[in-house]
Amino acid sequence: MQLCSVETKKLLGTDQMPAGTQNNNAAARLSELNPASPGKRAIMNDSKPEELKPQLWPSPGVAAESIANQPLNPAAPFFATEPDQRQSTAPAAAAGRNILQDVLPHEWIFGAFLFLTGLRLLIHGGEARVWSYWFLGCWLAAVAVFFWAERNLTPTRWRVRLLFYPAAMGIAFYALGLAVPLLGNPKVDPLLLSWDRALLGETPAVAWEPWLRPWLENLAMAGYLFFFYYLIAGPGRYCLRNLRLFRQCIVGLFTLYGLAFMGYTVLPAGGPHRWMTFATPLHGWLLEWTLKPVNGVSNSVDVFPSVHLAGTLYLLLFDWQHARRRFWWVLLPCLLLWFSTLYLRFHYFVDLLAGAVVALAGWWMAQRYAAATDGQPMLASEFNQPPASP
Repeated sequence: MQLCSVETKKLLGTDQMPAGTQNNNAAARLSELNPASPGKRAIMNDSKPEELKPQLWPSPGVAAESIANQPLNPAAPFFATEPDQRQSTAPAAAAGRNILQDVLPHEWIFGAFLFLTGLRLLIHGGEARVWSYWFLGCWLAAVAVFFWAERNLTPTRWRVRLLFYPAAMGIAFYALGLAVPLLGNPKVDPLLLSWDRALLGETPAVAWEPWLRPWLENLAMAGYLFFFYYLIAGPGRYCLRNLRLFRQCIVGLFTLYGLAFMGYTVLPAGGPHRWMTFATPLHGWLLEWTLKPVNGVSNSVDVFPSVHLAGTLYLLLFDWQHARRRFWWVLLPCLLLWFSTLYLRFHYFVDLLAGAVVALAGWWMAQRYAAATDGQPMLASEFNQPPASP
């Protein structure tokens, strides 16, 4: 029976010898390399630890050949979840991969709004402390959703992660109406009105009062309600058709929402229809049917900046770039919507100016993020794919 396989013979340098000599030399060679052999044990027992290192390793030629013959295992991706894969991600962690780099821009900005507002309420104490739990709870939930999604970047987890922010926005919007007054900030309607009069001579809610007509009020109210459709259908189109564009859309949209909500906590205001008295009331069957529910869902501090203008302007810019046909058919309803915010006394003119600034900030953030991530993998499956040939 042969003692050595072909590979072992090559390793021991005996493949060119006669069979009998091969076996004897192979046994001698194995005995020489085996640190547990009697001769080696005697040498090891009399050696110092630092002298054992060269004895425990084969000769350089054998070591190089044995390493060269070992197959190389590719590094596992950072999202690996199996135990053996997690071990192979250690080099990636050692290479300096920072989990904070995977936090999206809007997660930083809207998260900062949630955390800072909750912290302000917590420090204020009293009844405000109860409302701090709403904001801090949403912030903790956002952190949990982030880490859950990052464990395995599938399309479903990406959509859950991105759609979390519309849900958090709804909760925060409702809570702001009760929490902001507890912070002790007075409403700044007189300040906003003074800015309008400095710019225009009079705020449009007063200046346009002679031109109130029931048919135009109904049309304006239809335009105002268009906001709720576009806010859902605008990003929803990308959610269903293009996940990468949906991510980019949400990055900009909730960047502007985070900035706008911060503005509500610093400069709360109710708007002309709540703060001012008018000689001519609003009329129109559609307006009378919908005005009370619209005012009911308002939190009474959501004026400066105007999210109605900011959100729709941002979505128009996004559609201009990615869905040009839809841009053209939603442009007129959006213009009517912006007109209605002033005509129906919801906003001051400076609210729309601030809303335009916030919209452009969101647009800039979305464009920067798209440029920074262009060509980078998004899904777990994409990290395993080889790079495309030039």
